[in-house]
Parts: sequence; C-alpha cells; structure tokens
Amino acid sequence: MQSFDGLDDNWRRSLFDEAPAPMALVAGDHRFLRCNDAYCRLVGYGRSELLNRTWKSITHPDDVDGDTHGAESLKSDAKSDVYTITKRYIHKEGEVVWTNLFVRAVRIEGQFQCFYVVANPIQHTRRGPSEAVASKPKGIVEWVKANPRDSLLVSTAAIAVFGRDTVVEFVKSLLLK
Repeated sequence: MQSFDGLDDNWRRSLFDEAPAPMALVAGDHRFLRCNDAYCRLVGYGRSELLNRTWKSITHPDDVDGDTHGAESLKSDAKSDVYTITKRYIHKEGEVVWTNLFVRAVRIEGQFQCFYVVANPIQHTRRGPSEAVASKPKGIVEWVKANPRDSLLVSTAAIAVFGRDTVVEFVKSLLLK
C-alpha cells in the first residue's frame, strides 16, 4: 500500500487544495470542513461560502434522501467505509450539475471524524446523465485510467483508491490547520 509519510504538510495540503479533482471534507453533521478550488468551481460557491453551508443545501432536493442514507449508514457501520452515488448538485447560478461521488468515512482511532468526498462531474443531457454514463458510471478508477498523463490527478485519485489508512493519514494532515 502506498504511503504519504514522506510528504510534508504543505505538500499534502497543496495536493488537496490545488488538485483538478473536486474534493471536500464534510463533518458528520453535513457541514463542509474543507473544499478545494475544483469543488468550488463545480458548485459555483467560494470556499468561505461553502464553509457556512451543508452539502444538503447545495444538493438537488430529489437526491438528498439517497445521499443522506449513504452518509448515515457509513457513520453507523464501522465495517463499511465507502459508498458511491450519482447525484445532482444545484450550482449557485441555479444550473443542475450531475456528479458521481466517491465518499469515504474517515475514522481516527476507531471514531468517525468526517467524510472524504471526491466528485467526478459527468456528462449529461437536459433529462439527466447520458445513456452511456447511466449504464456504465465512471468511478474513480476509470477516471484515473482516462487521465494517465496528469500525475497530480492520478496522485489525487490514488488517495481515494489506495485504502483507508492512507486516506486517514491524508485527512489528518488536512484537518490540522
């Protein structure tokens, strides 16, 4: 398993803050703790605006229940630490933004701390995701394979796929301001 032990905190924060992949850390009460520039662009809100909001407040009303169910099940089931969901955000300008979310529960010393979210925007039509996307959702692994030349993208996505310990280590460094 890959480790990020050798990276200093500034490099780790830069990997998150400047990554082209939309990413966020979300508290158990659904408040944003941290989000990167790509996530801000995806939903149209500035960082300070998002830090005063919950993910529910920017989620399409029809998708809140499904996402809430996934999040609550991760918080309550220590054996389960990942869920993925296709959902819609409502951009600050009112536009619907379709995404595939990869959500990992982060537990530190066995206690739930937060969710690590990677949002992968998907192609859509006016009625929703295109048929190809709906029938074959692009997860984080496919996304990495589609972008092999962008090492920062691959490194960022690797955090999500390398495993629980690596994500916990990475998130701890981000939570320490």
